[in-house]
Amino acid sequence: MHWDNPKPVTATLVPIEGGLVLVRRNCEPFVDDWCLPGGFIEARESPEESACREVWEETGLDVEIRQILGAYAPGRGINVIILFYLAKLVGGEMRAGDDASEVGLFKRSELPGNICFDLHRKMISRYFEGNGNFR
Repeated sequence: MHWDNPKPVTATLVPIEGGLVLVRRNCEPFVDDWCLPGGFIEARESPEESACREVWEETGLDVEIRQILGAYAPGRGINVIILFYLAKLVGGEMRAGDDASEVGLFKRSELPGNICFDLHRKMISRYFEGNGNFR
């Protein structure tokens, strides 16, 4: 018997001063495109721990999870479940790390045109449309 179960992934919205933190990818897929900090949940790690770890590894920022925003399956042959979180900055210094070549803080009017992953674009839009409130 073969199980083709989806892999759990986290992606985190980190708001700072009216903008959101995004990372520029330095690995496939979508090298040089921007996305929310995130990645696969590791063994024996809670989703919240994964979200915080991925943010720290990719941006140098320490965060606390404020709330889960939802769990989504991207479809189209991508076999993951993405858990989106909203986090609060608690420390650190912004710097690109891990699989990010660059990290940036973007207000709505400054968002790069090459944000990869449909669901990331949708969550970013939802954040700005709700002025940071998710309902």
